[in-house]
Amino acid sequence: MAKVLTQADQDVETCLNTNVSFALIAGAGSGKTSSLIDALDWIRQHRGKALRQNGQHVACITYTKRAVAVISERLGFDDLFVVSTLHSFLWAQLGRFHRDIRLAVENRRLPDLIEKERAKDNGGQSKAAREARAKADRYEADLAALKDVDRFEYGDTVYGDYPNGILGHDDIPVVAAYLLEENATFRRLLGVRFPYLFVDEAQDTAGDIVRGLNLAYGGEGLPVVGYFGDPWQQIYGETAEDFAPPEDGKTITKVENFRCSKSVIRLLNGFRTDVAQVPAGANQEVEGSVIFRLVKAEIPEEPRNRYSEAQTGRALVKLDEALAAWGWADRNDVVKLFLVKQMIARRMGFVNLNRLFAGDFASSRAQDAFDRGEHFLLVPLTSTIWPLVQAQRAGDSRAIIDILRRNSPAFAVDGVNAKKSLRSMVDTSIDVVSNLLLLWDTAPVGEILRFAAERQLIRVGERFQAHFDRDPRGEAYDAEQHGEEKGDWLADALFAMDTKEIASYASFTSTNTAYSTQHGVKGEEYPKVLVVYDDIEAAWHNYNFGKLLTPGVVGGVGTGRQEARGKKLAYVSFSRALEDLRVLLFTPNPKGARDELVANGLLTVDQVEIID
Repeated sequence: MAKVLTQADQDVETCLNTNVSFALIAGAGSGKTSSLIDALDWIRQHRGKALRQNGQHVACITYTKRAVAVISERLGFDDLFVVSTLHSFLWAQLGRFHRDIRLAVENRRLPDLIEKERAKDNGGQSKAAREARAKADRYEADLAALKDVDRFEYGDTVYGDYPNGILGHDDIPVVAAYLLEENATFRRLLGVRFPYLFVDEAQDTAGDIVRGLNLAYGGEGLPVVGYFGDPWQQIYGETAEDFAPPEDGKTITKVENFRCSKSVIRLLNGFRTDVAQVPAGANQEVEGSVIFRLVKAEIPEEPRNRYSEAQTGRALVKLDEALAAWGWADRNDVVKLFLVKQMIARRMGFVNLNRLFAGDFASSRAQDAFDRGEHFLLVPLTSTIWPLVQAQRAGDSRAIIDILRRNSPAFAVDGVNAKKSLRSMVDTSIDVVSNLLLLWDTAPVGEILRFAAERQLIRVGERFQAHFDRDPRGEAYDAEQHGEEKGDWLADALFAMDTKEIASYASFTSTNTAYSTQHGVKGEEYPKVLVVYDDIEAAWHNYNFGKLLTPGVVGGVGTGRQEARGKKLAYVSFSRALEDLRVLLFTPNPKGARDELVANGLLTVDQVEIID
């Protein structure tokens, strides 16, 4: 049976056949990756022979290594295609332009870093001001030293070591954008090497890169750039978001939804007005269901508008009552999505760790990183140390070697143990991990991290090393005096903790649990999804879902950024549901919230339950 192409897919083929650049806006569940693969396969079938004869390739830039593997496999690992993450692709193209790299660092990257640090320096003697001043001075010295740098390399760090010609992870997009903007030869060579260049998850690509690619791929005929993504699924950082093709390109909208039930799609269409999705494929026969349960929110008893432990416990009781009422208790096909982890932490056993990263010592950026499982102080524990401890307890020497080779500098192909025989490497690994296990059961987190860093079991970046190099902060924390240095107290408190809660937190961040954050499930799908909204429990400035969903009840809409971020995160959360969606919303006025949700056309009366 021949495959039936959607109208959007046909429009993409027309663009490819007529050499027109394009941007495909593909909503949740639309089969964006299938459209991407189909477009790549069309090029292989209709242009592949000529491209191979000319020694040219088709580039596909995507967001994660996992996506690289999936796309490469679906293309049969055909060497016609260069499938790569953004940073790897950009460095492969610009790595030979050493003079231009120096100009980019000289004229853009270092001046930007200097300006950023100077802005932090208020001229005072606080630690934050002194550190900003020192960094700015160091960058000024780096700028002066650049004239002696002839060659550059891409290092495995966030920031570069510029006098020694080392670029860091964050440097690559800035340098690439500069070359795309300033160097016509670079743009021309890129188009010649890759007459077709596709960008997957375009909404998560740096805006400067999109603008630079549009310069390289603008104009009539080849080369052609194609963007695949969805502005409403951009929930991280400052990226392209509302990406667009070059001026003479075409914007294509894919309206099919192959994932969600009809009930969920109706909610999505009521929530999002720029794309009206229609059920497609097997889900055309699935009605599904959407229920909002509105629960009377308690007035917070703790300072800073926070729930007490008792109040959090009562909120969890409301959650359990809802699950029981829906028949969802003790089911393994239900995923529960929270904005932040206070309720999850209490249920799973990392309350103190969560409290630390939601408390006075944690910036909003630190809280965000913690909630995504990406905080730089915790990643070595969750990604390397705890897995090693688990493998050692299980007596799995193969798993230990695999973890060490993947994550530990000492056991990398060029590490200190690289020249040892396999037997000797196994013996070394058993010895060091045995000591690690002993420390895990007896020592505080800081001692364990120091041991792992000294043995090169973990990678320690500049920010991490700075906490090892300083003395613990002995003075009492004062928000007014130490606000910009609060990360020191955060690290000291973490280093003093034992490991009892790390395993639970690691289990949560590894996604082997029915609980997750709404950020953590982007790209995933589940039969039954529960979303929990409690603005008091969240205590987060970036979002306010009461104001987003029921502004009349809570007294007005949120800020522009709150509303934009909230809409996208809610859309991503709702659209994970294959069949049934439940939303538990804590609100000061359940009846008023019901009336507003129904009046706004998001729900019907029979889709709302009230617990007052």
